[in-house]
Amino acid sequence: MNLKILRDRIILFILGIVVLTLGVSLTIKANLGAGSWDSVNVGLSNRFSLSVGSFAFIIAIIMTILAGMLRNGKFNFYTLVTAFILSGCTDFWLVIVNKIPLNNRLLERGICFVLGILILSIGLAIYLTPNLVPNSIDDCMMAFREKFNLNVGTAKFLADSLGIIIALIVSGPIGIGTIVITISVGPLVNVVFNKLNKILGTVN
Repeated sequence: MNLKILRDRIILFILGIVVLTLGVSLTIKANLGAGSWDSVNVGLSNRFSLSVGSFAFIIAIIMTILAGMLRNGKFNFYTLVTAFILSGCTDFWLVIVNKIPLNNRLLERGICFVLGILILSIGLAIYLTPNLVPNSIDDCMMAFREKFNLNVGTAKFLADSLGIIIALIVSGPIGIGTIVITISVGPLVNVVFNKLNKILGTVN
């Protein structure tokens, strides 16, 4: 592979993660309900003395092991590199975002939440464009799909449902926002992803 192309793919990949985690942090700040697995991380962080990003990485390790077991011992430890960057960026942005004064008014929280969804969708599309290493949760979801011959939509639904159940158990911030994120992010990412590839060309 051409080194310049690889460099460009890595830059896009990291840029996408930085933007994505800013959006995630804003949805958490809005306190209207975070994404399923983000809610798990927040709930665990509120219960124990570790950061949201730390629990995201711990769960990534568990998911990587589970995916490897589903693939009969074929472990993809590269997903932990993605998880490490994601967890670090999440903690960074939460420190910044939590310094922003936000009244408890529904309008302000709603604006913060919608802005978060838009930003995380753009970030996710950028992160997916170079087609590098997936995060551990998505890789585990694909391992389930391969093992049990599921379609991607079903596998995604089951992964999100499991996240919501765990989040409820650990008192994570599950709310109306969780449903909005689940419904809206996929179509938004698809729109941005297609436009990005038209503008940039697929970075391979």
